[in-house]
Amino acid sequence: MDGTTRARPAVHDLARRGIVADVGPRGTRAAEPADGHDPSPEGVAAPHVRAAVSAACAGDPVAVAEVLAALGAECRRGWRALPDPLPNVPSLAARSRSLLPPDLDPDRVLALALCGRGPLSVLHAITGGSADRIVSSRFGRLVEAHGGIFRFSDAALRTAVLAASTASVRLRAHRLLAAAYATAGDPDAALWHRARGSASGDPGFVEPLVAQSRVALRRGSLSRAWAHAEEAVAHARSGTPAHAAALLCAGHAALSGGWVVDALERIEGARRIDGAHRGDATAAYVLARTLRHGVVPAPAGLIPGDATSQGYRSAAVRGALLSAERGDHRRSAAWLAVGAGMEHDRGERSALQAWCDVLAGGSSTMTAGGGSASIAHALYLGLSGDPRAGLHALTETDALETEEICAGLPARAPMHRARRAVAEVLLHVWAGRIGIALDLLRAAADELPVALPFAGLAVALSRRLELAVDGRVGALSRDLEVCLPWVREGTGFVDRALGAFLQGRSDEAAVHMRLWSDRCGPPEPFALPGLDEIGPFGAPRAPEPPDATAARLLRQRVRKTRTSGWRDELDQIAAESRGIRSPFERARLEALLGPACAVRGDRSRAVRHLRAAQSLFDESGAQAWRGMVDRRLRMLDAPRHGTGRARDDVSTPVLEVCRATWETILTARELEVALLMAQGCTNREIALALHVSVRTVEVHGGRIFAKLGVRTRHELTVLAHRTEQHL
Repeated sequence: MDGTTRARPAVHDLARRGIVADVGPRGTRAAEPADGHDPSPEGVAAPHVRAAVSAACAGDPVAVAEVLAALGAECRRGWRALPDPLPNVPSLAARSRSLLPPDLDPDRVLALALCGRGPLSVLHAITGGSADRIVSSRFGRLVEAHGGIFRFSDAALRTAVLAASTASVRLRAHRLLAAAYATAGDPDAALWHRARGSASGDPGFVEPLVAQSRVALRRGSLSRAWAHAEEAVAHARSGTPAHAAALLCAGHAALSGGWVVDALERIEGARRIDGAHRGDATAAYVLARTLRHGVVPAPAGLIPGDATSQGYRSAAVRGALLSAERGDHRRSAAWLAVGAGMEHDRGERSALQAWCDVLAGGSSTMTAGGGSASIAHALYLGLSGDPRAGLHALTETDALETEEICAGLPARAPMHRARRAVAEVLLHVWAGRIGIALDLLRAAADELPVALPFAGLAVALSRRLELAVDGRVGALSRDLEVCLPWVREGTGFVDRALGAFLQGRSDEAAVHMRLWSDRCGPPEPFALPGLDEIGPFGAPRAPEPPDATAARLLRQRVRKTRTSGWRDELDQIAAESRGIRSPFERARLEALLGPACAVRGDRSRAVRHLRAAQSLFDESGAQAWRGMVDRRLRMLDAPRHGTGRARDDVSTPVLEVCRATWETILTARELEVALLMAQGCTNREIALALHVSVRTVEVHGGRIFAKLGVRTRHELTVLAHRTEQHL
């Protein structure tokens, strides 16, 4: 063994002896970033990280808060794996002192905690007694036995025992467990504990540990897969093919858990070692770097000109799909061009090209590709107008046996399940089930790294859903956004506009929507429910289902309807809306038809449309939208002013609402004239303000009256007050 190889395990030996900071699975650190600065508040943690710590601490809020505060920022945000053991915090130490009998052998207690769960034969070997004697002994307070299996009964106490243990005691406990599993006839477990109990590196452990890690990853045991792969890295000779294989295996495990910093470090290490694993490491690197920095790397410099291996083909596929999901269709085409010269499965390449076309906003045909295309096919069905069929396709597909072509990770991996969860939430949104979608997203966020898939789509999705249901952006959205590994350009203008609109501040909402239209921010991978009831019109910047398109175009027609002949036009729009299957999209249209009728003085029609909107919003679960409709109905029932003599004071909010409403009917110059008329300005005053002739103002005034269906300035002022009252 060369000097480098001998030096590497020596660090872990020092850790075992308590001389340097210990690591859980080798290389998993709880340390702060390199500059020593923790940019996140101690209370901020990814929801799934908080849930994992809570489970380890049996829900004790004090212990959870202490552990989260002791973790580094990258661990709290889910960018690194949680250290094993967790930090030894005061509340865990107090629990250990109060519950552990003082005369128990600490090596055996730690062995039980390290084991956690196992066959009774191992329990016998650890405690040195039969099942009956163990139950009645002091160890009986620590374990439960059923069906030939024992487990450590108190999760928080187990965490406390592991956290309080020293490196040297853990070394002895692993050796005890190695002997116990060997006696029980479990060579795989015995090998693992022998490796953990070894004080120096042994390359003979590498290959079997890597094999065990891969099996554990396929079976969905992420913590085991990560620990075995990291142990293999610790025992491998530096720079050898075995070292590259172990690093790549650890990188795949980290990717599966969404631990993007850990993943990128391991995969970059594997890529630096030339050998048979270079292509596979490049494919993993494309995904890891994208998830870490939010930008897909360019193919130049990553793919050699003579590349033909499966790993490089996978890299081209992932690069194309990830670029398309981020709206970077030029880079997607570059990755497709790189992969064009490689041998691809014909069905895989066809599905890849079709899905990139769909993400680019074009039309294409996708067939059920099984396996790798299951999520893409389900979303394609939703975009084609049948989100229920998409949900059925997700349910029908065996989620435990399929991989997503973009990720290339086992189906049981949290990252793959997170991708499926976000797709399921999106399909429910397209089906109009807003309340169900938010509940599903909250549940998934407590278990999975949902912020990472689809270019961080869940961050924007959670904001829109919380606004639709609760009327405000909540803790879920804030946690997901803070814990993204890259800086994401958000849709803050639309979110602020939605919040203001749902609280009845249409003038403020119109301002935010105008800013959003001016800024033209980056598109989302898929269209999300926005706000087009007020403010400038905007074409969709991402693929959307037909229901959303139909409802959006009908809402535009409502806003463009002139006062003359408005009944026939609105009746026609209402008739066409009956083909919209999404209760949420239909409700938004009904909620806009109501004020359109109220502004024109038809209260009975307005009430009918608003009551229909109430019922549909209830069905969709969009309670904040329902509250907005309730307020409008109350305004219709309140004593109505302005039906006789118009008020002279037209306030700025009134004018802002009128501007947002009338700009869809009037030209820019007509709008300026109409707003000045509503303020009570004479034709001469308007002419001076706009630097035009009085005759020009008179011509514009005639066109304004015709388009808005009024005959006098008095009626125009009444219309302005009605518009502000009902919109």
